[in-house]
Amino acid sequence: MSKILISGCGMSWSKQEKPTWVNVLKICGADIDDRSGPAISNQLILNSMIEAIMEGEYSQAVCQLTATGKLDVELTNPQREKVKEADSTRNFKHGDYWPSSFSQDHLSKKLYYEYLHSPTIEQSDIIYKWMLLKRLCEDRNVKLHTILGYKIQWHQRYNHRLIETDHNWHIQEDYMNSEYYSLHDHTTKDNNPVPNKYYMVCLAKRLNTMYLNLPINDRLEKFRG
Repeated sequence: MSKILISGCGMSWSKQEKPTWVNVLKICGADIDDRSGPAISNQLILNSMIEAIMEGEYSQAVCQLTATGKLDVELTNPQREKVKEADSTRNFKHGDYWPSSFSQDHLSKKLYYEYLHSPTIEQSDIIYKWMLLKRLCEDRNVKLHTILGYKIQWHQRYNHRLIETDHNWHIQEDYMNSEYYSLHDHTTKDNNPVPNKYYMVCLAKRLNTMYLNLPINDRLEKFRG
């Protein structure tokens, strides 16, 4: 099987404590380059995919967009490291970044969201970067699939329908409406929203049937986590 590029937030990231649909596909034999990360923003998701497509060879790519409003902070000095370490939940780093997400523990984050965050610019950036990703995939004969991890409240100023996906479906809502949500672990300190392994197995089967069409259905059907 040819290599598949995947990037998304914690809903997809395969190197965390909770197994995701990406882990399931890997265990069943899929050759995957996972560029996802914990709590990262759409900017990092799209940037990592664009860079990967320009540098590597893939047959397919899955772009899992996440919620808007997240902020990734480049850890360029000790002061930023201290802010990260003092955060109550987002006190980790991913590569050279602090995926601070929506955290507002520190005054600098509160001031950012009050005075500096520009939602419409952020959304136009997502749309245009996705369009660039789409063009790069077409030029390199890579089949691109896009799914949503969370619902995005798009500003009507921009035509978000340029992003080719089912805008009425996202992982979080599908999970919460599924039979598997009754088994969700609510005891984690940050109430981790990542779905449990039972849903992730179901999601892996669904995404393979709808998009990837990998010859692993027999292994997926036998998968028990």
